[in-house]
Amino acid sequence: MNSIRDISSFLSKISKQTKYVDLRYGNIEERIINSINGSIIKDIRTAYSGYGIRFLSKGIISFTSAPELQIAYEDINKLLKTSNIIATWKKGVSKLCDAPIIQATTTKTPKKDWENLEKSEIKQIITDIENYIREKLKIKVRIEIDLLFIKWSEVFRNSEGTSIFQSYPYTVMTLTGRLSENGNQRLYYKNFGGLGGLEVLPYDDLEKLDEFIQIVNNLPYAKNVGTSNYNVVLNEDIAWILTHEVLGHSLEADNVLSGHSFYAGLQGMKIAPSYVSVIDDPYLETIGYYEFDSEGMKGRGTLLVDDGILTDFLHSRETAAAMGGESSANYRAYSFEHLPQVRMSNTFIEPKDFSFEELLEQVKNGIYICDGYGGSSEPQTGDFNIDSQYAREIKNGELGGYLRGVQLTGKISQTLSLIKGIGDRLLAQPGSCVKNNQRIFTGSVSPKIAIFDQRVS
Repeated sequence: MNSIRDISSFLSKISKQTKYVDLRYGNIEERIINSINGSIIKDIRTAYSGYGIRFLSKGIISFTSAPELQIAYEDINKLLKTSNIIATWKKGVSKLCDAPIIQATTTKTPKKDWENLEKSEIKQIITDIENYIREKLKIKVRIEIDLLFIKWSEVFRNSEGTSIFQSYPYTVMTLTGRLSENGNQRLYYKNFGGLGGLEVLPYDDLEKLDEFIQIVNNLPYAKNVGTSNYNVVLNEDIAWILTHEVLGHSLEADNVLSGHSFYAGLQGMKIAPSYVSVIDDPYLETIGYYEFDSEGMKGRGTLLVDDGILTDFLHSRETAAAMGGESSANYRAYSFEHLPQVRMSNTFIEPKDFSFEELLEQVKNGIYICDGYGGSSEPQTGDFNIDSQYAREIKNGELGGYLRGVQLTGKISQTLSLIKGIGDRLLAQPGSCVKNNQRIFTGSVSPKIAIFDQRVS
């Protein structure tokens, strides 16, 4: 990284030619380890760093990234010339809302760091997990254990005087059980980990793997589900996908402004039952945690839906200025290489007072749908389809046999109106999200929820 003096000089030079400029210097270290049946097949380390510079000139926001400031400066001069040419025939309309000047440093330190772990120590962790799973498996399965260790840090400076340093560690383990059945492969995977080091993995509390083992053991016996409308309970992971993919993206203000949100123009109106509230909160200590977003705004909880009423959207400084609001500190990018976008942090339905047993009893006869496998949504229309990894029958308020993965389809406005019960606790797991080809980490956070008359196939 260039010296602080060099960065200050750079910002001063660019700010004389622009209305606003900010700079992010990012440094990302990653270690990726993959194993199959206890044997490590990949162990690679990568590290990359550089600068992302955003500036506002003639009402036009421009961005460039480069490994060195001199290269970035050359790119900025080209972009400034382009902005000036564009402004001669089309006036730019971009503005930024007011923001406080902040001087801050925030560092999260792992309790058990992976940095100096020898390969033999990693091998022992994998072996212990593999052996525990094998002892309880009743079928022939290929076990894949994938580990991702990240050290992420970023310096943020802007022409208004804000200066922030942030550093966070992340650790994720993905367990996959893969089996062949009549020439067809079936699998189940589950993520563990989050914000922190090795301490967020279950390697020293192996009983947390029992649910994974039970599900894999039952994969060969899972039955198909007939297409129909069912009363369902969604487990935390698939309830989060529903909230995130179908509702959350529609509440990102850049989608609202571009006409790609079903909820444009509905602020202040009732969109869900009065017992449904939706929150975005970067301070939950999951993989979606951060204290400042990528334009130096202090994170805060945002009440998006309050007792069924749409109360707010997720904002950057630019979208807040366009809609006459305040930034919600949701302007995010994982890497300095990308222009940030309005993104969720930890978005979830507020838990209520139903235990799992009470949700099952409420549904009585239906389907318990678990763990997302993918899906898609159209924020502009509210249409969605979400795939699950597996499901279980609900008979007389009790869990029954295993079912193969199902697909939920519908319109979010109708689905929200059919929520009949919300669980009493949140479960947080590692999640991620891709928007315009940019991936970021988000917390998979949700209670269980019960929905009546849901289309399932």
